[in-house]
Amino acid sequence: MFAFTILFLCAHVAAAQDYFAAQKKYVNIPSSQVKTSDGIASYINAHYHTDEDKISAIYSWITSNIKYDADSIHYVILDEDNEQRVSFALRRKRGVCENFAAIFNDVAIKCGINSFMVEGFTRQGGSIDRTGHVWCIAFVNGKWGLYDPTWDAGRVGSVNQQSEFKYFNADPEIFVQSHLPFDPIYQLLNYPHNFRDFEKGWSTQNNKGKFINFNDSLSEMQNMDRLSRYAREVSRIENAGWPPSKIDTKLKRTRFQVEVLSQDDDAALYNSAVDDYNAAIGYYNDFLSYRNNQFRPSKPKDEVEEIFQNVSLSLGLANLKLKKIDSSTATLQLNTEGIKSKLRELEQNLQKQQTFYQNHLAEVFNGK
Repeated sequence: MFAFTILFLCAHVAAAQDYFAAQKKYVNIPSSQVKTSDGIASYINAHYHTDEDKISAIYSWITSNIKYDADSIHYVILDEDNEQRVSFALRRKRGVCENFAAIFNDVAIKCGINSFMVEGFTRQGGSIDRTGHVWCIAFVNGKWGLYDPTWDAGRVGSVNQQSEFKYFNADPEIFVQSHLPFDPIYQLLNYPHNFRDFEKGWSTQNNKGKFINFNDSLSEMQNMDRLSRYAREVSRIENAGWPPSKIDTKLKRTRFQVEVLSQDDDAALYNSAVDDYNAAIGYYNDFLSYRNNQFRPSKPKDEVEEIFQNVSLSLGLANLKLKKIDSSTATLQLNTEGIKSKLRELEQNLQKQQTFYQNHLAEVFNGK
């Protein structure tokens, strides 16, 4: 298992913004069901029936029951699997932005709502926070929305804003004043802002960048494998106008994830190619057994030809997989020469057996 100590301390909210307000719900989930995201999702699915009510219930429960705790940063690791981040926060009822976002994202998905975690920088008090932050987007009522449970949890108990959320389904044009994601499609704006605008202070006069169709990009991303998603993400980040120093760590982490996934995919392909080779050997041995028994009991020609075809098909599948491994982008590539040699040897032996069988049929036909 590969893991990084997380690099985001997660800037905490210092002051409320005038975002779209949403009423808080009182969500009292039995303690026996809040130990896991499965339990929380099960309760919400049973008691709320629209995506709008479900997402509000999820957000309300998290912001009311998970406490922001900067000390939790020492326990969080960045892993492709969010289970550790979720289970840690649910067990301690506290965490940092990674934990808040991970719980929201995990429960939303288990409630049938498309959701993604988003990384970027935040701006407070006229300056950009030194550390990064994590929030979410979710697809509700046919539209993507922005959600930052960490910042609303920071306002729980506030005297003036107890009944409302300020970072729930926030207006993208206002949200970008304080939250700039690394990947511009997560701004949910067709004309996304760049870092220079964010650094200087948001202005309506500075939002005419290149047009992007974030809806199409997000729809495509849901159908991509993770390697393709990461590749597109890296490309968008590199072309979004970020200073290299701000995205260096993010890109290194993403490329590391690509490397790990590439190696995992290569290993899976290699093992599958070995399985194909073993299947080919099995079919080949079926013919050898038939030959060693002096072709008794007699089999129809088509049945024997099918054995040969199965050997060839299995060899072809194995070679295709090995070819894909050889074109892998992984830095550490698997050595495929050993199994390739075995495949070539089996293919040569197959040709010899096919020739032998054809000669046998000719002899039978000629009465020899």
